Amino acid sequence: MSELAKIIKHRHFPVRVKLSAVRDRLIEELDYAEVLSKYDVSSSTFHGWLTKYKPRVMSEASYKRLSLPVHDPKTLLSMTDKEVQELEHLREELEKQKVLVEAYELMLELAKDRLHVDVKKNHEEMLLAGLVTAKKLGRAKR
Repeated sequence: MSELAKIIKHRHFPVRVKLSAVRDRLIEELDYAEVLSKYDVSSSTFHGWLTKYKPRVMSEASYKRLSLPVHDPKTLLSMTDKEVQELEHLREELEKQKVLVEAYELMLELAKDRLHVDVKKNHEEMLLAGLVTAKKLGRAKR
């Protein structure tokens, strides 16, 4: 290997390593110097990783935080009162929507079994025939 090749040696880091380094700095709150030492990278290289991967790491962290149960003390400490209220509201709304979906599925099943009407199939045929539009479900054109 030539002397120049040794000097210009470029290392390739997998994305998972880059993400891990950025998480260590942002989430685990390691000192900048600790991260540089741990991953054996230059300041400029790590700065590039931070710039590129910070939005992704922060987005993942927010998602994980919101996925945790609200009774988890760590979650409560990191969430504002408004965020906790919004999360609870969204969970309640989700439960209501699940009940509605189950009810609609039951009604479709009953219509098919007891009335011998396949609403899904009939609706698709009506869409294809132009009798209803996708925006106005269930309303016939006049």
